[in-house]
Amino acid sequence: GEGRNNSASEQIQNEIRDTIRLFPHRIRGEGHFVAVLEKEGVVSENYRGYCSGGIQKTITGNEGKEFERELSEILSIKLPQRMIRFGEQLYLVPEDMPSIQGLHVLRPGLHLGTIKKNRLEPAHALALAMKKKQVKHSFDLKSEGPEIRAYLSGQTFPAEGEKGWYLITVDGYSIGWGKLAGAVMKNHYPKGLRKNWNQ
Repeated sequence: GEGRNNSASEQIQNEIRDTIRLFPHRIRGEGHFVAVLEKEGVVSENYRGYCSGGIQKTITGNEGKEFERELSEILSIKLPQRMIRFGEQLYLVPEDMPSIQGLHVLRPGLHLGTIKKNRLEPAHALALAMKKKQVKHSFDLKSEGPEIRAYLSGQTFPAEGEKGWYLITVDGYSIGWGKLAGAVMKNHYPKGLRKNWNQ
């Protein structure tokens, strides 16, 4: 009776000891069960790793050096030399990333920027990944000031400083890019995120 039930319960507990159970009544969202399955046996002598395509090849040579130079004009830190190019888009990929040849990948890593007219325009994702001390220039807006409303709605605003790309921050938090020229901060906040305060 009860002894058998306890024994069965202990056996089940032992079998699921190294798994993860997320109960819907204890977390927000659906319930989940997580386990890693291992195949028994020995590894073949012909085993070449978990990815037959090898490690993703990154940009090298003069093109890689040119992108590094352009990024050095914007950033005060040096990024790892693990960049790949998809058309006009430049990404920083994770270390030892498996080859993505033949796969449909939306974002293979951190989006660094878009190549426009042979110049690199920094990506919004890069802005959100950076802190004030990691860029050459930054411009801080107050969360209650009129400039932040202008910026979030896609408008320019007056600013003084050296021309070039600026990380726009709000009370120290990164929110996007601006480009300063002629005492005007040009807006590079993504159009799809802009606010219409009149609605």
